[in-house]
Amino acid sequence: MKIDRKSFDKIFASKFWAKLKDSIVPLDSTPDKDQFLEELYLGITEFTYNPKNPREYIVINKHNGISRYVPTFSREDYCVFFLCIKLLENEIAINRIDGTFGGWTLGNPIRLKEEQEILELEYIPFNTINELLWIKEWQSFQSIAKAYRDLDDWGYFINLDIANFYDCINLTVLERKIRHIVPKQKQDVVTLLFHFLQNWNKKLEGYNLKTVGIPQDEIGDCSRILANFYLQDYDLIMNTICGNHGAKYIRFADDQIIYTKDLQTARNILFEASKELLRINLNFNSSKVKEFKSKNEFDIYWAFEIFELLKNKTNKTDINLGISQYFENIKNSTRFRDGSVLKRILSVDNTLIEPKYRHQLISMFFNPDFLAQLSVWHFKRIREFVNNDVDFFGELDKMVDTVPFNSYHYNLLAFYRKERAGFDVSEIENRINHIKL
Repeated sequence: MKIDRKSFDKIFASKFWAKLKDSIVPLDSTPDKDQFLEELYLGITEFTYNPKNPREYIVINKHNGISRYVPTFSREDYCVFFLCIKLLENEIAINRIDGTFGGWTLGNPIRLKEEQEILELEYIPFNTINELLWIKEWQSFQSIAKAYRDLDDWGYFINLDIANFYDCINLTVLERKIRHIVPKQKQDVVTLLFHFLQNWNKKLEGYNLKTVGIPQDEIGDCSRILANFYLQDYDLIMNTICGNHGAKYIRFADDQIIYTKDLQTARNILFEASKELLRINLNFNSSKVKEFKSKNEFDIYWAFEIFELLKNKTNKTDINLGISQYFENIKNSTRFRDGSVLKRILSVDNTLIEPKYRHQLISMFFNPDFLAQLSVWHFKRIREFVNNDVDFFGELDKMVDTVPFNSYHYNLLAFYRKERAGFDVSEIENRINHIKL
């Protein structure tokens, strides 16, 4: 790969270097940056670099107890993955179809926001590098979802999700797509990228070259960019299919919405979309297909009104109206994004919440399934809300031996080290070792 040392070093901006410290499975002490980059540069240019086994797999509750495994790489592997995507982003990190989101570039230098400003959003992943652009894209998607709702006299809406999206991406298809659009002088970068993608998981796959699946990388947006690029031809076809049926299509990552006039049109589009996904080794997650027979059903599921009421985190009247609507939906067993709303409630000024809602909210916050999904920031916010360390820490401690997903234990460990000084965390560490993959 032809890249001079100065250009090589420039790619690893100080904020990317700092981002490596965000791993909830801490890396070893930070090495001297210049010496590290010199050794990595020589390893790449002299063809001695090889991916290492992941340091650990973070196990997350994906849905209904199904595990998602997120590898935590060595510092070298994080840097190589980032380097390749950074060098290829002008070709692959683009959006080609109106209404599709997720194709922003990594940016350099990487812009970071304070933890509280980032995580107060109801739908922010822990593994994005450029949080500001992620937020902008997600908010644009929500705005487009609302705007398209009123664009025509739609009578039917379908929300779709691709089954095991990252795990099912065909690397041969992905490589062919990338090589087709990347200029000759960057083909060596593509070779390095796929050397990493085909060899990072030897701990589980042995010496066989990996042919399917990209890692859900913990630190950055590299896999997101590849996944978005993988779907671009599908986006083009879906845009045409929906246009031919007088419908609309939008997508953010693997989350898709189709707007149609009637049920039969929606089913026809879904049938054609399934065929197109099959061409690239993907399928819809049938358990997550959600159909809405009216704009009202669609609005309620997406909780547009509630999110709007909670938008101003210091408006007492709107905050309590939003919380009231949340509990009304719960009471009526209404289908809506209740977990996302509950996380958004954590972002408001809790002193403005009326007493009649506080006990109910604490009960919702203490739900083990909810707690097991949370980050350090969310734990901190609940602690402030509850204002009773004995009760809150007691709930968290009870879950150490019952939750099988180590993402909970790693986040709890980081939270206790920040907020529970002097507490003996050996039980949490032992549990992590016991359930280790």
